[in-house]
Amino acid sequence: MDVKRDILWRVYLSFIGIVLLSVLVLGRAFYIQRFQGNHWRSMSDSLHQRFVALDAERGTIYSEDGQMLSTSIPTFDIYMDFNADGLREKKGSDL
Repeated sequence: MDVKRDILWRVYLSFIGIVLLSVLVLGRAFYIQRFQGNHWRSMSDSLHQRFVALDAERGTIYSEDGQMLSTSIPTFDIYMDFNADGLREKKGSDL
């Protein structure tokens, strides 16, 4: 009976060790998620690539005999922000 008791003691000790280790891991995961979550989320946002859909430029399409059938004309938008800090500080003067 001593062999059985010795084996059970080792099994219980191993079980308690595994339970303590799992509680430690879960506690640390909770701490990181709850108290350090904003820091790690902001860090992950700066490390990710963002994909932006762009319209392709088609260029010019020519017919078989060399005549232009279609072409893409680029368009541009120009904006000016009159509330920008550089314009408000100097009130429009160059100095």
